[in-house]
Amino acid sequence: MLTAVITGPDLFSAKRQIKNAIGAEAIELRLDFLDSIDLEKITKLQKYWGKTIIFSLRKKENGGKYLQPEKKRYFDLARLFSLKPNFFDLENDTSLEFIEKMKNLYPDVKIIFSYHNFLNTPPNLNEVYENLKNPFADLYKISTFANNSIDALRVLDFIKEKQDGKLIAIPMGDNGSFARILSKIYENKITYTYVDKKSAAGQISISDLVDIYNFKNINENTEVYALLGYPVDQSFSHVFHNNEFLKENKNAVYIKINLQGHELPIFFSYVKKFPFKGFSVTMPLKEKVISFIDEDKVNIGAINTITLKDKKLVGFNTDGIAALDAVERKIKVKDKKVLLIGAGGVAKAIANEAVKRKANLIILNRDQTRAFDLASKLQCRAYALDKIEDVLKEGYDVIINATSASHQEINLVPPEYLIPGTIVMDVVSKPVETLFLKHAQDRGCLIIYGMEMFINQAKRQFV
Repeated sequence: MLTAVITGPDLFSAKRQIKNAIGAEAIELRLDFLDSIDLEKITKLQKYWGKTIIFSLRKKENGGKYLQPEKKRYFDLARLFSLKPNFFDLENDTSLEFIEKMKNLYPDVKIIFSYHNFLNTPPNLNEVYENLKNPFADLYKISTFANNSIDALRVLDFIKEKQDGKLIAIPMGDNGSFARILSKIYENKITYTYVDKKSAAGQISISDLVDIYNFKNINENTEVYALLGYPVDQSFSHVFHNNEFLKENKNAVYIKINLQGHELPIFFSYVKKFPFKGFSVTMPLKEKVISFIDEDKVNIGAINTITLKDKKLVGFNTDGIAALDAVERKIKVKDKKVLLIGAGGVAKAIANEAVKRKANLIILNRDQTRAFDLASKLQCRAYALDKIEDVLKEGYDVIINATSASHQEINLVPPEYLIPGTIVMDVVSKPVETLFLKHAQDRGCLIIYGMEMFINQAKRQFV
């Protein structure tokens, strides 16, 4: 049940949020966020929505804003029960005697009995669940903070194993966002979303869930694709791939997973438990994931794509072809001098493809050992980055920045050495117009945006 959280704080704001909760099947009125517990105003909101509604009044220690003493809280809870919402979400420290009384008075109001842990995701989720159970609750909610994506996968695995029709499990925090989407595959009872302001970290807006992730059509047969890297929040790969799936009428969803190198062993131990069919791999994992795949189709020391075929993880790389195709829309690289800045995962793919197309390749990198190692394999020239001015003075036809420096708005190429009419490319797609490309454009160079390479490589990944 896709549920939009309504926070107000005033009647007008709450009504606006309800109006914009297009696509939601229910709303949760966060009564602790409202400027007052006014039964008349709350009744108006119930009527304004007219569909399934959940009440919650959460105190500060449970992640809410209600600050009144316990006696006053129980008084307010009793008053709110009289409005007969479809569901009332009560924290697990609420008196069972009080809940029994409310159940007797308002038998049609379903109880959600909740556990929140804002520090971590405990290892004993099943024990937590069993301890929540009581004769009066209809649903049980377990919300735990995901300190990393592995925590989120543990919660998702827990949802998958239960599927008893009574569980709502949520990995809170930005690392848990992807699991909120995938939990629908396993019929997690409620997925919480927001309209214009998050009430909890990790929530995804209703517009993104409906329009980008096609959330309503996710089901037990949905295939899952994901971006792996750290950080991934700025990537728009989910927009591109989900749009492609929609155009192809493919029952699939593409998500983004924050994943660091040391988490890879545990992550890949979970992969085959879920309907993953492929992964895009971004920095800093393009070289590190090779240890975990069953077959490397390219053998260049870096992969940006993994597919699952016959339960085998197969790795390949679309970066090099994507970059050189973009360059060759302007100039054929055969016998042309191509300067490549970087020696990491992206650079390895571009370097291999440039040599394959018979370019005169020169590699520059801060860590000269990495540059020399790559150059020795490809039988081309390499220099430490501090020699860049000397190399530029020799002349060139193409410069490609294959580092992440542009993310920090750092230009590694002295602008005065940029030659008008030459091809200048940056692999960074966000920001679109990097400082490097701005300087190149000012100098009259022909520029290629990272976005062109991104689209080229993405189109080749899951065909």
